[in-house]
Amino acid sequence: MRSSSALALLLLALGCQPKAETVTPEPAPVVAPAPMPPAPAPVVLDADAQRVRAHVEFLADDAQLGRPPGTDADRRVQDYVEAQMKLAGLRPAFGDGYRQPFDVTDGVRPTGEPGLKIGRNAVPHGLVPFTGSTAAPVTAPLVFMGHGIAPEGKGSGDYEGREDVVRGKIVVVIGGGPSDDPHLTPAVTRPQSKLIAARDHGAVGFILWEPLQEVPYPNHGEANDLGMPAAWVGKAGSDALAKALGGMPGGTRPPKVGRVGKGKASLHTPIEPIVLTTANVSGVLPGPEGSPVLVVGAHMDHLGNGTSSSLAPGVRAVHNGADDNASGVGVILEMARVLGALPVGERPYTMHFVAFGAEEMGLLGSKHYVEHLDPALRQRAVAMLNFDMVGRLGGEQGLVVAGVGTSSVWPDLLEKSRGTQELRASDDGYGASDQTSFYEAGLPVLHFFTGTHSDYHKPTDDVDKINFAGAATVAGIALRVIHALSTGGIRPDYIKVARKAGSRGGFRVSLGTIPDYGAKVDGVRLTGVREGGAAAKAGLQKGDVIQKIGDREIHNLDDYMATFAVLEPGKAVDVVVLRDGAAVTVSLVPDAPQRR
Repeated sequence: MRSSSALALLLLALGCQPKAETVTPEPAPVVAPAPMPPAPAPVVLDADAQRVRAHVEFLADDAQLGRPPGTDADRRVQDYVEAQMKLAGLRPAFGDGYRQPFDVTDGVRPTGEPGLKIGRNAVPHGLVPFTGSTAAPVTAPLVFMGHGIAPEGKGSGDYEGREDVVRGKIVVVIGGGPSDDPHLTPAVTRPQSKLIAARDHGAVGFILWEPLQEVPYPNHGEANDLGMPAAWVGKAGSDALAKALGGMPGGTRPPKVGRVGKGKASLHTPIEPIVLTTANVSGVLPGPEGSPVLVVGAHMDHLGNGTSSSLAPGVRAVHNGADDNASGVGVILEMARVLGALPVGERPYTMHFVAFGAEEMGLLGSKHYVEHLDPALRQRAVAMLNFDMVGRLGGEQGLVVAGVGTSSVWPDLLEKSRGTQELRASDDGYGASDQTSFYEAGLPVLHFFTGTHSDYHKPTDDVDKINFAGAATVAGIALRVIHALSTGGIRPDYIKVARKAGSRGGFRVSLGTIPDYGAKVDGVRLTGVREGGAAAKAGLQKGDVIQKIGDREIHNLDDYMATFAVLEPGKAVDVVVLRDGAAVTVSLVPDAPQRR
C-alpha cells in the first residue's frame, strides 16, 4: 500500500501540481504616423477682368467729362479712387489723407474786355493760351503771311524777302502747314512757333486763322507770355478777314502771301492764367516696419472735351480715355485688391499705389510726387511700375514693357512671370509717361503698355474697345513680378541706360534734354539729361535752367521749342544755362533723331 501512496505522491509532485499562470505581454500600442503638415495654399495672383471692367466703366463714363484736371469731374474720380483704395485695405499715403493737392495752369481768362476789330467792325474771335497780356489795344495794319512758317529761321519760308512788310503789323496766318510738304516738323507748324516767327520779324500782334473751323483753338495748358497779343479766328470771323485781306469769302481762296490789308485793325487780349487745383491719390499696403518700398502707378486724368493734345482737331466732344488711362487705373486698383488679400508674409515689401493727376499736361503729378517724397521713404524705395494704356492687348505690338534695361533683375523676373504671353522689351526708362519722373530720380522702372491705336487722344477711345481679359493678363504678369521681387528680398540695381535719340514728334534734331514742364522759372529748367545724348555730352545737368540757345533768348518752353526749327544735326551751338546762380556757357552738338 505504501507503494501506491508513494506513486500518488510522485504523481502529485510531477504532474498533478497546480499549473502556473501564463502571462501574455500586452501588445505595444499602435502609434499612427504623425500627420504631414498641410501644404501651404498656393498664392493666388489672378486679376479679375470683371473688376477691372467696373473701374474702367466708371472712369471712362461720359459723366466724368474726360477727367480734366481741377474740375468737379476730376474730384469725382479722386473720390472713387480713394474709396477703392480703402476697400483694398490701403492706408493713407499722405499723413492722415489719401490726396496730395497741387496747382496747374490751364489756359487763360480775360481780365478786361478782349476784342478784335477791323476798322470799326468787331470780329468774332477766341483766346489762345499763349497770348501776351497787354494793358492797351494794339492798332496796326493786317498782313497775311500764309502758314507763317520760317523753317530755316528768320527770313526763310513764308517770310523770305518780306521782313520789311511784316514789321509793325498784325500778322495773320493759316493754321497747320502745307499738305504737300512732308518735311515740316511741329517745331515750325505749332501755333506758338508761328507767333514767335512773327515776333522775330517785328510783328506787333498775331491772329491764328482757321477759316473752316467752328470750334475755337483749345484754350488749355501752360499759358506762356510770348510778348504780344494774339487771338484765334474761325469760320464766324472768316469773311471779315478775307474781305480785309483780299481773299475769297468762306475760306475757299486765301489771300496772297504778303498782302497788307487796307486800313487798320485793333487787337486787345488782356488775360491772366487760370490756376486750378488737382491731386495725386495714393494709398499704402504696409509691409514690415522699415521694409523696402515699391511704387505702383497710373495716371487718372485725360483731355476733357479736347485740348491742344487732341488728335481730333476742331472737334469739341468728351474724350473719355478708356485706354488712356482708365485702363491703367483699373489695373492698379485690381492689383491693390489682390495684393491686399494676401497674408502679410506673402508681401514683405511695402507698396505705394498712386493715381497721378495732370500727366497729360507734362507728367506734372508724378513730378510733384517725386519732388515731395519724404527723404526716409525715398531711401527705402526700390522700384516703380507704371501702367499707361494697357487696355488693347492683342494688337500688333502685343505687350510692350519698357525700362527692362534699367535693372539687371528685370529680364529674368519678366521671363518667369509672363506665362505664355509674348513680350516686347525696351531698355529705355524714359518715355512719355510717369515712369520717367522716377527713373530720372534714380529708381529702376518698368512701364507696361499695350500699344498705340487710331483712337489715341480722340473721342473714340471708349470702353467698348477695351480688352478686359487682356488687361487682367497684364495685371497678372505684374503681380507675379512684384511677388517674386518682394518674397525673394530682391532690391533691383539701377542702370542708367544710354538713350537712343528718338524721332518722336518728328523733329529734325534731338538734344537729349528732359524739361521740367511744371517749373515756374524764367527759362527752361531741366529735370535731367539723357545718358549718351547731346546735352549730356555737352555737360548739361539736372537743375540747369536754359536761358539762351544760339541767338535766341529762352524764357519758356515755347521759346525752347522754336529753336528746334533752326538747329542742325552735327552743327555746334552755344547754350547758356543758369547753374547755382551763375551763367554757364556750353557748346552743344545736336544729334540727328533716330528713325524707329
